[in-house]
Amino acid sequence: MAERMTALKGGRLIDGQGGAPIENALLLIKGERIEAVGGSEAIRIPAGADVIDVTGKTIMPGLLDAHLHFLGIKSMNQVTWIIDPPHLRGMRAVMDAWKVVDAGFTTVRDCGGMLAIYLKRAIEEGSIVGPRIVAAGLAISQTAGHADWHFVPQAWNERLMLGRVADGVAEVRKAAREQLREGADFLKIMTTGGVMSEKDEPTASQFSMEEIQAFVEEAGNASVKTATHAQGTQGIKNALLAGIDSIEHGFYLDDECIELMLKQGTYLVPTFAVAEAIASKVLEVGVMESSVRKARSIQEAQIKAFKKAYQAGVKCGLGTDYLSDPLSPMGGNAIELEMYVKKAGLSPMEAIVCATRNNAGLLGLGDQLGTLEAGKLADAIVVDGDPLQDVTLLKARERITHVFKRGLPVPRLGW
Repeated sequence: MAERMTALKGGRLIDGQGGAPIENALLLIKGERIEAVGGSEAIRIPAGADVIDVTGKTIMPGLLDAHLHFLGIKSMNQVTWIIDPPHLRGMRAVMDAWKVVDAGFTTVRDCGGMLAIYLKRAIEEGSIVGPRIVAAGLAISQTAGHADWHFVPQAWNERLMLGRVADGVAEVRKAAREQLREGADFLKIMTTGGVMSEKDEPTASQFSMEEIQAFVEEAGNASVKTATHAQGTQGIKNALLAGIDSIEHGFYLDDECIELMLKQGTYLVPTFAVAEAIASKVLEVGVMESSVRKARSIQEAQIKAFKKAYQAGVKCGLGTDYLSDPLSPMGGNAIELEMYVKKAGLSPMEAIVCATRNNAGLLGLGDQLGTLEAGKLADAIVVDGDPLQDVTLLKARERITHVFKRGLPVPRLGW
């Protein structure tokens, strides 16, 4: 049987590499891969191809969110995260996965949570609709660390299925191996305190150098990448010296950190959206005062650090750190691009590159995804309008008129 062929014809095309868009473009898809990209007049459309006229619209790579959590929660009130039955949260997460891909995010990286491992399996076998998921499994935290929920008995952490507590080199090694056994695609550790954990500050360093080095070694032995929740300067530095691949958040990067990141090719994912949500609204929905205080205290430093790193040439991805509650809803992920433009001063094109090419490189998928090039997997979206003139168009699900993943149209979700 001949492979399915689809031609998206007549629209503006952003290829994800940062160059000028192609007007009156054509994207030809054969099977699951891109067959050709260019001007409509330069590419012959084979007989029998399904031709879709996208005049007045924009063709671009499927977006990637490099930091989220499929937790299936319904509130930012941390107590409910523990109380809600895990099976109920799993059912919610199924719909959240569909909402994400329906909004044009064809690939995501889940930075902590066992539900993502199971969602990934169900999506890959065709049982449910969702994005390609790169999953960490449980994030690894020290006792009293960022993924050890301080306000409940430690045994209750297992119910949330977000993190795994480990202390000492041997326990860290075992925790890393457990995630690999479950099918983790990369490994995540917490090397500083954070905003949502009650008793530690973002500036607090966590794990010893020996523990972090053991974690990185285990990942290297399995040929998978590493990421760290790292907000304070020393915790960032420790992770970099140990050879971590990506810094998540990075609120208090200093010049030495940036120099190390440039030397080692380390990525930064700053996660503006969730910090904004916590700082601005969450007292109304029962989030701890300590979390609101911390979120408000870091915002200026967060923007300053990102700008400095980006301008220095650090490789920057893009991620929301969304959790799926109403204040960080799956499907609303494109708000992070708007924040890159309005808060950090990037152009819409620069924000799109961070969310496509850069994120694909961060995930180790740059040879397959992130740009519209012949031979790559056909993950593409069509946007009604020009996001280079108004990046907020990407936030409006109704403006995402077509979503393709591996060359196939994604079943749309009636919200």
